[in-house]
Amino acid sequence: MAELLQNLYQEYKNAISNNYTAIAQFESAFRLVSYAIAGRFEDSTILSELLYSASNLLVLFNDAIIKKASGILPKVSTSQERLQSLVTILEYVGVFIEITAQRLYGDVGKWFAITVLQIAKCVCRLLLFAKHNVGIQAVPPISPIDREAVLKQAVAHKQKLQTVDKLPSEQTTCVVPEVTFQLKRSGKVMRSLSTTPPMKLRDWKLPSQKAVLKSISGDGKPSKLSRAQMWGEGLYIVKPLIHLASLYCCGSSSYKPWLLSSGLDVTSLYLIGDTKELNHQEQAELRKRALMLAMYLLRSPFYDRYSKQKVLGLLRGLSNTIPGVSLVLGPLMDYLPVWQKIYFYTWST
Repeated sequence: MAELLQNLYQEYKNAISNNYTAIAQFESAFRLVSYAIAGRFEDSTILSELLYSASNLLVLFNDAIIKKASGILPKVSTSQERLQSLVTILEYVGVFIEITAQRLYGDVGKWFAITVLQIAKCVCRLLLFAKHNVGIQAVPPISPIDREAVLKQAVAHKQKLQTVDKLPSEQTTCVVPEVTFQLKRSGKVMRSLSTTPPMKLRDWKLPSQKAVLKSISGDGKPSKLSRAQMWGEGLYIVKPLIHLASLYCCGSSSYKPWLLSSGLDVTSLYLIGDTKELNHQEQAELRKRALMLAMYLLRSPFYDRYSKQKVLGLLRGLSNTIPGVSLVLGPLMDYLPVWQKIYFYTWST
């Protein structure tokens, strides 16, 4: 039985590596089903979140298989990898656990589940920050990869190793994969597909040989933070617990938790300050945090008292004036009241 399961798992890994495009389409369809059933019937929210969480976990699992198959991505310690995986899983299942706990045990169960999850995530992130020196942490720590680019880089890396084996030892240090090529007729210089970086890291400029070597060798090490930047990142990590404590003391209808959380976000970004010395992933995460400040317009009590009517009016206007948009915005407007009541939708970070 164990051998049968091992063989099935090996066949599954081969299928993921060889048919990543079809697998990605299946994962997307799985996620679309979760969107389509949200708010359609009783308990649809729980089923929708179950499917959505399962789709994210499936992507995480399949990405891990492709990473191992490539063999060229950055290596981290086992404890760091486990902590990052745990935080990512908790991020993916937070909403489902919250609404399930509320359905089974009421508001007490809901807030107990929220508190436990936030404490667990905070402890893991603090361990990653203090023990493993991961620098600015993304949310979630493990994001979906560009599978096509990773597998093509793996092929290029294997070809490089084969070429190195055929060369004398004194020439092996000079062998690197070609990063660009020149068209014969036009003379235009183009990027090689085998060295294309993931979509979120592309800048559409011709890469240098040094840049591609960094991507293949995994030279994306966390940046060394200054003392002020460490305080800023630490503040961002513990902010969810501070917000939870303020909610307990002041209540969800008070402006104090809202003001405290927004103030902590702004202070964190201010302390981190200049991002020029940070790597690309860290810079992208800080840009995301800056954009997420706009989420405070959709967080209660500000949303309930000021922005609710304006947001709904804008969505209705777009739905009534642009053909076909109502198919998307209609369910969105119906789901907004439910979305507002779920803590991990609005206050997860």
